Order: sequence, then structure tokens, then C-alpha cells
Amino acid sequence: MRVIDIIDKYRPGKNIIVDAFLDSLLVFVLTSLTSSIGSLIDGVIIGQFLGVDSISAFGLVNPLTFVFVLFGSIISSGSRNRFTKLIGEGKLDEARGIFTLSWLFSVGMPLICMVLIIIFSRQISVLLGASGNAANLLDKTQAYLIGIAIGLPAMNGIRVLSAYMIIDNDKNRTIIATLIMTVANALMDLFVVFVIHGDTFEMGLTTSIGYYISLFVLLLHFTKKDILLKFDFRYIKLEKITEIIKVGLPTGVCRIGNTLRSTLMNNMLAVVATSGAIAAYTVHRSADSLFNPITIGMGDTVAMMAAIFLGEEDREKMKMLLKTSVAATYAYTLLIAIVVFFAAPIFASLYIKNAPDALEYATRAVQCYAIGMPLYGLNVIYQTYLQGIGKSTLSSIAGFLLEGVLLVLSAFVMLPIFKQEAIWIAFPVTQVLMLIIFGIMIALYCHKNKIKRKGFWNKLLLLPDHFDVPDEDKIDKTVDNMDEIMKLSEEVRGFCEAHGCDSKVSHLIRSCIEELAGYIIRHGFADSNDHSIDLRILKKGDDYIIRMRDNCALLTPQKQLELFSNEDDATCTRLKEIFGMCKDVQYTSILKLNNIIIKI
Repeated sequence: MRVIDIIDKYRPGKNIIVDAFLDSLLVFVLTSLTSSIGSLIDGVIIGQFLGVDSISAFGLVNPLTFVFVLFGSIISSGSRNRFTKLIGEGKLDEARGIFTLSWLFSVGMPLICMVLIIIFSRQISVLLGASGNAANLLDKTQAYLIGIAIGLPAMNGIRVLSAYMIIDNDKNRTIIATLIMTVANALMDLFVVFVIHGDTFEMGLTTSIGYYISLFVLLLHFTKKDILLKFDFRYIKLEKITEIIKVGLPTGVCRIGNTLRSTLMNNMLAVVATSGAIAAYTVHRSADSLFNPITIGMGDTVAMMAAIFLGEEDREKMKMLLKTSVAATYAYTLLIAIVVFFAAPIFASLYIKNAPDALEYATRAVQCYAIGMPLYGLNVIYQTYLQGIGKSTLSSIAGFLLEGVLLVLSAFVMLPIFKQEAIWIAFPVTQVLMLIIFGIMIALYCHKNKIKRKGFWNKLLLLPDHFDVPDEDKIDKTVDNMDEIMKLSEEVRGFCEAHGCDSKVSHLIRSCIEELAGYIIRHGFADSNDHSIDLRILKKGDDYIIRMRDNCALLTPQKQLELFSNEDDATCTRLKEIFGMCKDVQYTSILKLNNIIIKI
């Protein structure tokens, strides 16, 4: 299938799941990019104006960018899922307690780390590779490390707040904060070069200042009225931090693996090559920092949506999610990789000037990254999918292999043959090896857990055969007008009769569907956008469950209460009466989707 056909098939407006995936992708990409964009700008300015030694020193510190936001990444990933679950249960105070706890931890721990890094900056610089053939880089490396470490609390605070902005319907604030930070950082870097004639310390410091500016913009969210997010210290439960960390651990493991890999690679280069080769690897890492957020953004989206569908036990939606993410990677990542491959000399020249050998190395390093990029996207998507379905151990192992172990081993084995070239050749080689490992892991897991469902995607899901209810016990439909709703109501009547359902219960199920779906169409479809409603009716044990999902304007819990309690609106009164006869009604708004679960 051609790339253009896949882009058309998965463009916005085709279905709710694809809509949610693509709409959330930009926010998650920016959230991931925010932690590295300052370093990207520093790399370009340093490479253009401060020379090879300065860009090499920058390159030795750059891998720490991933571990600098370690706390924020783990807490963001772990607390976000817990927060949305509590909101769905109507426990707003507890949810705000989780948010407050995550914020305090993600800023407080980096503050302690900042102090320790500054105190031991020289020793850390040596460990990063400023030794051996690269010993002349020690002072510049230490200076940049101190400057960038000052921004640790802001980096992690941004990581957490950005992830929550989409939940509180303020995703544009993340975009604005990122743009302001980017412009401010670039202007301050140029000020350092042309006005005060600074070096690596000043470059790192201006980046830290940029992060604090971005954090300030995000904090302005809390000046708005009627927001979901609020700092509430009364409901903080310190024991919840363990649960949060456990859920977010795979993200942390990946970042640690990434940092260890880069540090070991730099040390290898310090032994067998010159600072020019280290500079080339810095360009390779810069390409990763620029384009990696695309795959990380896809992975974060997959993890969150997989958790939703896991709770709903919806096998078909799980398949659609994986297919959508694979198609998005195929269509977008491959296209970007082709452009990057042929534009590699231009990209490398942004970082390296007046050093022909280093420029040649850097060009090949970027091209190797481009070759491995599409396969890396597939590996990241599956690793984060494992995290989303609760297989944290498998996800952590896969992430550590992908981001650390396999890359280092591949480079080490190829080092005698390819010399410094082995460092960047290892990237595409590792992606192939990881796909093979995933294949073996899937086969072994399916055999051990006796997963016998046929089909490639069923094996890929790693879900037990009994996951989801049998076909005869469910109805899945997508509707976008009243005629389809009434047809579905008649189909539900037959479904209820086939299951020996009481006539009163059957009437209640059909009333829920007709009244609520009808209300959504009349009021939610009023704008000019494309909308639809996914409906799922399940017979599970003694209960009938209705799951309704739409991509209309979001209802916060406060607006939900107002909607169903408005006695002046006859439709709302009718809905309130119907819901009063149900066993349970839950509402969540995640990834710009309204989700209502009704148990009868």
C-alpha cells in the first residue's frame, strides 16, 4: 500500500479512535520535545560559533538530558493514569491530591539532584567521557553541566504540567509555552555569543532560564476559573507515590538506558577516536533529540489509549489502536527518515563548522539514524503498548534493551571492524535485533499462556483468549444520526430477547441509548466538525453495560453534573430519571473523547 493511501485512510475524521490518536499526538510530541528543545538550540549555536571542542563538551553532557527529566517522566506517566481513573469515579478531591503529590515530587526531587550535580560536577564530567583523548574537554563539560543543571526543577515541572494540560482542556498552552521557550532560548544564546562572548556555562544557563519561562506560562493555567486541576494539599497521600512510580517505571527505565548508552558510547569514542568523532556522535544524538519525540509522542498516546481499552476489555479497539499507530509510523516516520537521510549534510553543518573530517563523520551518523528511524518507531510503539496494558516488567526489559543494552553491545562487537563508525551503525542494527527479540518474546508468551486465537494482531495483543466477551454477548456500532440510533434500538430489542432479558430492563437499555445518543447528536453535533458516536452494549454476568464514546466538545465533571441536573431542560430531566434507575453511571473525558459507561 502506498504511503499516501495510508495517510488518507488514517487522516482525521475517519473514526473516533484515529481522531483521538492524531489529535493527541501533537501535544504528546511537544511534551516530549520540550525536555530537549533547549539542548537542540544550544547545539546549533555552539556548533556554529564556539568550535568543535565546545560542541564536543556539549555532546558529553547532552545524554543527561534524558535523565534530567527522569522524575518528571515517571511521575507524569504514572500519575496521569491514576488521576483520570479517579475523575471517572467522581473522586475529584482525591484526584487533585494525586496531582498535587505528583507536582511536589517531580519538582522537589530534581531540586535535590540539582544541588548534588553542581557539587560533584567535575567528577560527573569525567564519568561522562571528559577523560583520555577527551581530557581537554573537562572544563567546558563541567561548565555546561552546571549551567543546564540549574534548570532541573523547571524541566520536570514542565513535563508533569504539559501532560495534564490536555486533560484539563488547555492543550494550546503547551504549544504556546514551547514556542515562547524556544524563541527566548534562541535569543538569549545569541546574546551570549555576540554580546557577552560567553561559553558553555552561559549557554547552559540561558537554557535553564528558558525552561523557567516556559514553566511560568504553564502555571498561568491556574489563574483561570472553573478548571479541573487545582493544588489541594489536604488530600495528599504519600503512600500513593509508590503506586505512581510503579506504573511509570518503564518510562524511567528507558531514559536511564538511553543515558547509560550514550555515556558508554562517548567513553568508547574517547578511547579510540578524537573529539571530532565525539562531535559527530553529538550530531547523531541531536537528530535523535529532534525526531525522537515523534515516536515517543505516538508511544505515549498508545500507552494511554491501551489502558482505556484494557479497562473496557475491548479487543477490537485494541487492534485498531495498534493498526493506527503502525500506520502512522509507516506514513510519517518513513517520510521524515527519507528527508533526513538526504538532508544529512545540511543538518550536520548546523552543528559542525570548519572541521571537514568531523562533518563527514556527522553526515554518516545522521544517515544511520535515518535508516533506523522507522523501525525504531515500531519498537517504541510496542514497548509503550506493553506498558499501557499493565505488563510493566516486559515493557521495562524491552525498553532497557532497546535504549541501552543492545546498542552498546552492537557497537562494542562492531568496534574492531568499523572503528568509530560502529557507534552510529549500531542504531539501525539494534532496531532489527529488537524486532527479532519482540517476535521471540511474543511467541514464547503466547505458548506459555496458551493464547490460541488465530491472526497476527491477536498474537500481538498478548491478551488471553477470554479477553472481551463473546461476539453473541455484545453489539458494537458507530452512529451519527437519529435514524441509525433507532435502528440500533431495534437491534438491542432483539439482543435482549435473545438473552432472556426482562422487558423493563430491555426498555431501560433502549431508553438510555435513544435519549443520551439523541441528546449528543442534537447538541454535540451542532458545530461544523465531523462527529460520530461509538456504542457498545455488553451482556456481562448478570449486568448489561452500555459504553458510549463521542468526539464532541468535552464535558468536565462539573459540566456533566450541570447537564444532568438542569431541571429547566426536559431532555436533561429525562436523562436524570433514566440514570436514576441504572446501577451505575460513570463519565470520563480523556484524549478529547467523552466516555460514558452505564451499568444496568
